[in-house]
Amino acid sequence: MRGVRSHRAEPGGAPWWRRAGDAAWLVIAARLVVGGVFVFAGLSKLALPHAEVVAQIQQYTVIPKLLTPWIATVLPWLEALSGGALLIGFMTTPAAWLVSAQLASFCLLMLIVVAAGIEIEDCGCFGQLGWKETPLQVLLRDVVMLGLMWPVLTRRRDAWAIDAWGNLSAEPEDDDA
Repeated sequence: MRGVRSHRAEPGGAPWWRRAGDAAWLVIAARLVVGGVFVFAGLSKLALPHAEVVAQIQQYTVIPKLLTPWIATVLPWLEALSGGALLIGFMTTPAAWLVSAQLASFCLLMLIVVAAGIEIEDCGCFGQLGWKETPLQVLLRDVVMLGLMWPVLTRRRDAWAIDAWGNLSAEPEDDDA
């Protein structure tokens, strides 16, 4: 039909989901939003006493109690550092994969919590800031952020990233000349 966009690829072109990384504005926006959320979440947990972070994680009764002190120590640093790397574009691809893995694991945890009917008053995602989120709200937020990671993972080049600073002055060479 004329004037109606198709979900199929245009002749000779890739489907829309493969071209998501070509939209520079989307890549930059996704990096800034998801990276910023992760930095904020990590720093808000680092500001709390270790025992409070352990208590927040223990409310997810599906996580073994032996692992909770270790998770409470490592997770805030992992969130803050991987989010910071994504935010500034330092080692962007590894940071994007690390953030995506965290988001996937958070989604899986929330699915288990929702399916098991575990009552959680506050997810503890952002420390003790007063944001009370249900597991379903956290799941939806994390699914959206996981979707935002797709353009970052499929990008070609991001000029607003530290990774690209060495390549800014390089002009593409014309092979036909």
